[in-house]
Amino acid sequence: MSELSIEKPARRFLHICYCCADDQEVARFLVDGLDMKQVMRTTDQYDSGAILGLDYDVRSIGNFVYDRRGPRTSPAIEVQGWYDPTPVGEPPADALQLGINALGFAVPSVDASLARLSALGCTVVADGSSPTDARSAVVRDPRGVTLDIVEDPSLAEGESQMHHLRINVSDIDESLPFYAMLGFELIARTAFTDGAFAGLDGVVEAEVASLRLPDEPFEVRLIEWTSPASHGAHPTDPFHAGIFRAALGVDDTRASYDYLTSNGAVFDRPPMQVELSGTPVPDMWITFISDPTGIPYEFVQRPREIFR
Repeated sequence: MSELSIEKPARRFLHICYCCADDQEVARFLVDGLDMKQVMRTTDQYDSGAILGLDYDVRSIGNFVYDRRGPRTSPAIEVQGWYDPTPVGEPPADALQLGINALGFAVPSVDASLARLSALGCTVVADGSSPTDARSAVVRDPRGVTLDIVEDPSLAEGESQMHHLRINVSDIDESLPFYAMLGFELIARTAFTDGAFAGLDGVVEAEVASLRLPDEPFEVRLIEWTSPASHGAHPTDPFHAGIFRAALGVDDTRASYDYLTSNGAVFDRPPMQVELSGTPVPDMWITFISDPTGIPYEFVQRPREIFR
């Protein structure tokens, strides 16, 4: 293993966790509304909740949905159906709430996607452009989860691609060193004064930083809202409804944990070995670390050679 893979361990996004009350309903929505592909689903059974910081067994089913590129290339949406306990809270509807605010998709035509998503019960929040995209829109799905829709004419009809995770942070300058430590590269940083893309009226003071891991184009977009100011907090319950966490692929979870902790990083809990029952994915070592805003990132041991 190279030293670099320990010093900056994250290589790619593996999945984004969408917590809900019915995993099959949400998976169908993603397939029907955004041309995603349902690939695998974990076994319906009780398992330990320890890896998520819960001291009891839980009944939770992971339904993995991929974009046109499929497994080993596309990040997945892990549609996590919570059945015991059931989900708590509501996805954020406030564009200024701190934490994960939206999941972004690239599509060949925003107009066509809006028509299709609206027919499936989505509400259009904004339609126009954003500080990072010449043509984009924002919708809320039938469960209240906010989705950014970005136009990419290079995609063929019937295709979509996982595009970005939009996150509100209290301080970009505080957040950037954390993301650099994990392995993210800053690709752009822009101040903006028009918040209409997020459903905000009037002039705003804000900036966005776009970050990327080395092995794929999926981005994290950190937004610091100064005026009006962001507020609130990212949820702490792992079964909170909406987009809760993200998983990053690393070569060696335990080596990464040891290296980063020896250099001052604080993890949510030590690495544990976990089995995804009912799927072809082998046992994996997993640990969690949270960014300065409180967003949990999951290190999953999936060596780089698996994706070649």
